Amino acid sequence: MAEGEPTNGYCSSSGEEDGDAAWRAAIHSIAQTTTYVSSTTKHGPPNDDDDDYSKPKTQQLKHYQLKAQKLLNDILENTIEIVRKPVPVEDDDPKINECGIRLFKYAKPGIVFDHLDEPQPLRKRPRILPGEDIDEKSKKFRKRIRSVAVNGIDILAAANDSCKKSLARLEAKDAAAKAKAKREEERVENLKKIRGERWLPSMAKEMQVKTQR
Repeated sequence: MAEGEPTNGYCSSSGEEDGDAAWRAAIHSIAQTTTYVSSTTKHGPPNDDDDDYSKPKTQQLKHYQLKAQKLLNDILENTIEIVRKPVPVEDDDPKINECGIRLFKYAKPGIVFDHLDEPQPLRKRPRILPGEDIDEKSKKFRKRIRSVAVNGIDILAAANDSCKKSLARLEAKDAAAKAKAKREEERVENLKKIRGERWLPSMAKEMQVKTQR
């Protein structure tokens, strides 16, 4: 057994001794690196601003800690497989031809809608066929022009005629109402002369009902 090595209760072979030698060399290199880093941190130039503040001193790793750290690193490197996720490359055309609802970003569409018949743009220039020759002096052409033409003087004349007719109807209606009221007054005057004025209060309701009917 080597000096400073604890006895494990069993004999090691030559291969194990070579492994222990490599193991000690690795631990020795890690210990030297840790000692150099701690010494550099410890003997650095002091700052005047941090006189009152004491920095925590870095502790050197012990033998069992270094051994456990190397063992864990070996286990992780041999058992864990690191797979990098490929970055999706966006297409130049942002339009998506698929129609549907995606539950996740990179999942297939779960609910697919029916494709609608979208109007297609015109690819060719429409061909306009020549129509019939128009004779401007014909009666048919003049009739069509008159049916769509609008003359301001004719419109004003028609408006005045309709206004006059409406006023005439309104005046006739007012005259008929006045004549009816005058006839009713004459009838009441005749009844006063024949029957007197006593019957008026008793007959007022009947007269009102008759006039409403």
